[in-house]
Amino acid sequence: MLLLLIPIIIGFQFLNTQFHFHALIDVVDLGLWGKTAFLSSWWTSIGASLIVMANAIQLNFLFNKHEFLDKNNYGPSLFYVVLMSFSHSFYQVDAVLICHLFLLQSLRLLFQLKTNETNLTSSFNSAFFIGLSASFLPPSAALIIPFWFSAWALHPFSFRQWLLMIIGFVIPIINGLAYWWISGHTISTRILRHSSLIKYEEVFFYGTTATIVILFLLSIIGTQIRVRVSNIRFKKLNRALIWILVGTLLLGVAEMIIYQQSEWISMLFIPLSFFFTFAFIHRIWQRVASIFFYLTLIIAVAKFFLISYMVV
Repeated sequence: MLLLLIPIIIGFQFLNTQFHFHALIDVVDLGLWGKTAFLSSWWTSIGASLIVMANAIQLNFLFNKHEFLDKNNYGPSLFYVVLMSFSHSFYQVDAVLICHLFLLQSLRLLFQLKTNETNLTSSFNSAFFIGLSASFLPPSAALIIPFWFSAWALHPFSFRQWLLMIIGFVIPIINGLAYWWISGHTISTRILRHSSLIKYEEVFFYGTTATIVILFLLSIIGTQIRVRVSNIRFKKLNRALIWILVGTLLLGVAEMIIYQQSEWISMLFIPLSFFFTFAFIHRIWQRVASIFFYLTLIIAVAKFFLISYMVV
């Protein structure tokens, strides 16, 4: 089933090379690691496709390994790929896509936390990946807060665990700041500014907001059904994901307000890919959810053909 993602990803990349809806940026801002120019649009698109594919596989692995449903399900990977096709990061390796990669690794380690274990190593490593993410996209450092709450949803508060998470989070940021300073930059609030300006896709991103909201509302119904028959472990994982969903949503809203862009909101697609699967478990609402998912897929493809009607 996961092999079907390959032609979908290739199809989106092909459409973008033909219609140039998501224009590739000559210089990409990589946060504390400076800026870089990609030599070939071909290679950066291949790199982005591989990372998106890896992220989709990781999502599905986590979903099935931790038994969010009784049977294996491949919906999360499909939802992630379709939702990401609205983002510029789907077509070019940039700081946001790198953050996706690190956030998923952090989530993988977070899900390893158990109530009756010390979990010190997993806690440290999980926060370390959040710090790595923040070194590429400094505003994403705010995500350490919802990840703290997610960790406490899975494991009772422990001062040693909390302290190790702080240390793990700070280490890559300190290294990034050192590189930033050695490179001749001054350490100030300027670090929080992200200079990659993305055009065009906002119109279509907002155009899919209604379908995404409806799918999420349907997923709430499915989640409640699942909670009634689930064990305590699932309920804890569900609460942890809710905290991450809230954190990524607030980060995306902050970007919309400050920069009038909608790239960081793509991090919300990670928890949404888990929740959307539950929209399809109720027999009555399954057809409704299918309609809105296919509508989202149609918009994802149609945007390439409608670029000639957009105002530059």
